[in-house]
Amino acid sequence: MPNPNPNLNQLAGVPGGLAAARLRHSDTFLAGRGLNRAELDRLLRLRTGEARHLLLTSSPVHGLANATSDLDFIRVQQEEPAGARMATQFFEGGHHLEAISFGVRETAAALADLATLAAEPPAAVVAGHRGWDKSRELRRKYLERLVNGVDLEGGSPYLEHLPPLARVWKWASLHTAVEQVFFLRLAEQAGESRGRAGYALGALLHLMDALLSHHGDVFSNRKWYLLRWRRLTDSGALRGTSSAEAADLIEALRSRLSAALTGQAGAPLAPAFTELLECVFTTAGEGHRPALLVEPVGRPVRSRFLPGAELLLGDAAVFLGAGSLPEGRIDVAADDGLPGDPGDVLRAARGGALRLLPA
Repeated sequence: MPNPNPNLNQLAGVPGGLAAARLRHSDTFLAGRGLNRAELDRLLRLRTGEARHLLLTSSPVHGLANATSDLDFIRVQQEEPAGARMATQFFEGGHHLEAISFGVRETAAALADLATLAAEPPAAVVAGHRGWDKSRELRRKYLERLVNGVDLEGGSPYLEHLPPLARVWKWASLHTAVEQVFFLRLAEQAGESRGRAGYALGALLHLMDALLSHHGDVFSNRKWYLLRWRRLTDSGALRGTSSAEAADLIEALRSRLSAALTGQAGAPLAPAFTELLECVFTTAGEGHRPALLVEPVGRPVRSRFLPGAELLLGDAAVFLGAGSLPEGRIDVAADDGLPGDPGDVLRAARGGALRLLPA
């Protein structure tokens, strides 16, 4: 079936019937709760006023909701709301409903900003994603919900913005995964047994999310990463795609990670995770390497503490050896060793003395 929205063809593996599937998920969820779109439309307009769009959002739209899920809505209204936004919450027939309102102009401005951000190089995309909420009432979470939302009249009025949303979310998750693999390598070199498992888990989940976003499945709620990944792999949608090898590596690492999380030593995890990182970047990295720019935060003061040890005073107090901390570009997946003393670099990064930026 041809994709009715040509913009969605920019995303690998996005089904042509995505809008229809979203509507089907929503109607199935509502029917299971004894509700329908027409009734909800009347109720919301009565409780919250007239709106151009009343969008059902979050897990029901993605087919992930359960019997306890709330009903979350976004209202797009003609007039521009003033000041900080707060959701209206109310109960009806035992159901918890929440609706937050945005104006037509601020919605259009946010979507225009999203398109501009998505066209930037990866480092700027990550910075823009992380700083999005500082300057906009339409927060990052609601931006994702807006694009994926299903109107109570049955349409998906903002779904055409999924390609830029997917690129922004993909790069945000890729960068977080690079950070986590960096910490994993440092933790293993420093002899940490449990910390490495936590970093490996973070890397695995964010690499899953990066590939999900690469294939047009974007959802900001982290608790659904694993279930969404399982659904994607079970569907067979990755077979024959450039993501298939990365998916196989992820599945192979999941069992190893389960053992590490229980405290079993086992073989080092870093080599397998750097291989996975390379593989995902080959698929979704647009020709970029998994690299970080490492730089000091502010002007921390180093003071002698004991022979061979120093105290670094910045945003936090960090005990380090006498060696220097790294600065500059680090290829996280390279075979050569990481610069500096692993324990020192890890403690400095944890303590906020080092900033990790996308390269």
